Amino acid sequence: MSLIDKYVEITENKSKYSPDEIVSVCKRINNPKRDFVFVNTFQGKHIPQKPSMIFEIYEELRKNLVRGLNSDEKVAIVGFAETATAIGNYMAAMIENCVYYTQTTRENFPSIKPLISFEEEHSHATSQKLYGDLNQLIKCDRIIFVEDEISTGRTILNFIKEFDKLDLNLKYSVASLLNWQNDEWTEIFERNHINTYYVLRGRLKQLDMKVEAHTITEIEYEPCSTKVAYRKGKQFANPRIGIIPISIDEYLFNENLFLLNKYEEEGKELLVVGTEECMFIPILFAKKLEELNPKVAVYFHATTRSPIETSADEGYALKARYKLRSAYDKNRTTYIYNLKHYDKVFIITDTEPTKEFVEDIVGALVKNNCKIENIEVIQQ
Repeated sequence: MSLIDKYVEITENKSKYSPDEIVSVCKRINNPKRDFVFVNTFQGKHIPQKPSMIFEIYEELRKNLVRGLNSDEKVAIVGFAETATAIGNYMAAMIENCVYYTQTTRENFPSIKPLISFEEEHSHATSQKLYGDLNQLIKCDRIIFVEDEISTGRTILNFIKEFDKLDLNLKYSVASLLNWQNDEWTEIFERNHINTYYVLRGRLKQLDMKVEAHTITEIEYEPCSTKVAYRKGKQFANPRIGIIPISIDEYLFNENLFLLNKYEEEGKELLVVGTEECMFIPILFAKKLEELNPKVAVYFHATTRSPIETSADEGYALKARYKLRSAYDKNRTTYIYNLKHYDKVFIITDTEPTKEFVEDIVGALVKNNCKIENIEVIQQ
């Protein structure tokens, strides 16, 4: 029996990859609600992944979604932070009848009143907010919520109840890479006329199952105060407060951000790092870098607020965890997993990163024999 089969009865797989290739099971840290967490290996969030593979799984979800959409409807897409921000932004850029995109966020914008505040009940950081422009949402017929994983759908349903209070007379759909809804929750969604789209579908066997793993402590390292290369690209509109979608080609037109070199020497490995909710632009950057450099291996990775246990056990996906001070708030703890040596590293963020974050992530990279002169920080 494979590891995923211990926790989930897989009922449908719309990709060419096996469930064990798509999903790994890891152990949560101090979470009494559920001991295990599913780590999607194709997202690049916790496990480094090639950008072409990331877009491949996104595209699989997009195709399934488009087949069920009415092309005459005007659609707004809502991506869920942290892990589904890039998926949602990709759907908004690639679906022709999407006229508005926004995403939930755990960041605060004191000068703007959120449309909705809500609790994501299963999460390690439960409070989320949704900002956006009601004048744009009024133009829409349907909202599509985009997630990386749905276990029950309770969060989505709570969110819809809040949305209905805005009295916009909207229809709703949900698109997720993973869908673990049982028969009861499937029926609830059907009764509320909420359409669901997914890549991998299954049923959770037992919510109280424990992950047996010999956990290891965080990797210690020394923060590095040595200056690294730093540059700014043209600022993109902030998806956390709502944007009119643009095509991927329009994103790539930002010449300063996507100023890239060619790497002719075979066998090199390059890494692009995004920060927390900032994933989509860094993945695009990595994808363009990959296309420009067929002789080297390019990977995307991201920092995260998610604390997950690491283990050296065979078959366990997360081997090493590094604690970092956040790029957005030096008093916030974030993490990055499974670092190793890379020949070049681009760290891309949508803020002026804190000095403490830069010192921490550079120190963690140097711990893995990355050279300081080959690390660059880019503010998009």
